[in-house]
Amino acid sequence: MNWLKRNPLLVPLLALAVVMGDAQAAVLIDDFTTAQSVLNGTTGPVAVTGTQLNNLTRTITANASPDDAETEVRIKNGFLNILNDSDSTGTASIFYSFDDINLTSMADGFLFNIDFIDLSSEIELIANGTSVFGFANLGGHSLYGIGFAQFSSPDAFNNLTSLRLNVRGAQSWDARFGPLTAASNSVPEPSTLFLLTLGLAALGRSRFCRVVMNAAKLAD
Repeated sequence: MNWLKRNPLLVPLLALAVVMGDAQAAVLIDDFTTAQSVLNGTTGPVAVTGTQLNNLTRTITANASPDDAETEVRIKNGFLNILNDSDSTGTASIFYSFDDINLTSMADGFLFNIDFIDLSSEIELIANGTSVFGFANLGGHSLYGIGFAQFSSPDAFNNLTSLRLNVRGAQSWDARFGPLTAASNSVPEPSTLFLLTLGLAALGRSRFCRVVMNAAKLAD
């Protein structure tokens, strides 16, 4: 570590990089590049390649209401699209199955990238078939987070093997979602990052000043 002693100003920068690296960590569940679609029915399971979970498969279901209406789930080019015709108040379901994983060791919640919603929509999540996050309105958020602690049995995420997403909305609702991830919500606020940077910079400066003063003494 002699190089750090010779370059004391690197200390605060390295510390900040570690903090930011941890804050940005995420687990990719589905980047929606593996194409799949269904109209008024169910298809799958399909092996998903754009994921960090082992042996992940995906089954999708589109349920139109009334029966003579149309609801479609279409996954392509990095997006999950849910489409309803003018008569349908349909629901969409996406079911994932994968090898056992302790997701709590890497994240504390899910992050939904909402690209577009034209009408009111709600989402429900079910982990391992029993742990439920009840229907909640997605609103106009571009990013929507759901913490593991908000589920009826958060311990399910210690040994997670399946996840189901159910989405419903008003008549003729449509929606488009980007990649689904599990991430940490414990990201420092901007003000916290500023104070941390300022403090670390001051620490580095004080060390730098000591190095300069010691060098001056040796020169004398």
